[in-house]
Amino acid sequence: MVVKRSYHHGDLRRALVMAAREVLVERGPEGVSLRGAVARVGASTAAPYRHFRDKDALLVAVALEGHAELRERLRGRGTGTMTALGHSYLGFVLENPALYRLMAGAGIGDRTAYPELAEAHRETCALLADRVGERNDPGGFAVTLWCLLHGLATLVIDGHVERDSAVAEVDRSLAFLR
Repeated sequence: MVVKRSYHHGDLRRALVMAAREVLVERGPEGVSLRGAVARVGASTAAPYRHFRDKDALLVAVALEGHAELRERLRGRGTGTMTALGHSYLGFVLENPALYRLMAGAGIGDRTAYPELAEAHRETCALLADRVGERNDPGGFAVTLWCLLHGLATLVIDGHVERDSAVAEVDRSLAFLR
């Protein structure tokens, strides 16, 4: 059951993104719609189109927010050791599996129509490169690290690796890269 909230603040765009995130967690990207987000915030049915041209644009806004949150989490991890980064990355995924899937592309139609999404991926990879000391070469090892973390995260989300053993798997997997 959807509970209508009264819309009394001035940031409809933000309210729609938050509503979309709620639905994303509840029903996945397929369950997200502009009409549903509007119903959650109690705005008029025409209101979201001033901010988002369609459902994909709303989902991209949610994904961009997720990338920003992941980068913030990675920035907050002390010395930037591989293990700390791996634990931080996986912790984000375990707390936000639906958001992570969306960030990776699930549910967004033509991703090429949103270059800002590709830029968000590049920024995340560049941050990983910076945190592991590859400031002058943000490819190479950082991409390998990202591939490993993304693969492990996907295996956990899909149920191929148990959530309880995921942290140990990060440690074991990163040991191969040292």
